[in-house]
Amino acid sequence: MTTPTAPRPLVLGLLAVLVLGACSAATTPSGPAGPGDRPSAAAPSSAPSDGGGAGSPGDIGQTDPSTPIGGAIDPIPVDPGLGQAKLVIPRPGQLNPRPVGAANLEPAVTGHHVLVKVTWWSGVEPCNVLDSVLVDRSGTDITIQLVEGTSDANAICMEMAAQKSTIVDLGELEPCTYTIWAGGKGDAKPVTVTVS
Repeated sequence: MTTPTAPRPLVLGLLAVLVLGACSAATTPSGPAGPGDRPSAAAPSSAPSDGGGAGSPGDIGQTDPSTPIGGAIDPIPVDPGLGQAKLVIPRPGQLNPRPVGAANLEPAVTGHHVLVKVTWWSGVEPCNVLDSVLVDRSGTDITIQLVEGTSDANAICMEMAAQKSTIVDLGELEPCTYTIWAGGKGDAKPVTVTVS
């Protein structure tokens, strides 16, 4: 008996990483971004954000309220095949929230709309549950920080690695070249996308 192949997320079909393009001087960072210049994501907090969201712990923070930046979107539930990450959505309100590092960033650009598939290694539920995704924008640098917690502080979970992913909707961005960073300590390399 063959197992049906899981549909690939839209983000993989739309993957487009372009390096060409120029931005106006008003949105260009003051210098080239290097590993030491990486912007830091806001620390996880249960306090309402003032970034234009509804103010719940799962809201996406942003530094420029005039530019809309979305959050994690609800992907189509997919049982992962061998070697594929399990798609998850944030479930705000987890206990003991803590930042986790991403292993990979995969952007997709359609017109001016940007999605990013973020993949990371974690433990199993209920001990490791995605609580929220924080997005911090500073000029053309965008930092995505994953926050996990536990849904049961008394749970005893197996020490087993689980690969997970979520899709972050950055919304409509102005034409420019952006660098997307993963917050926290992870192996994800920054990626550059051009919105034209």
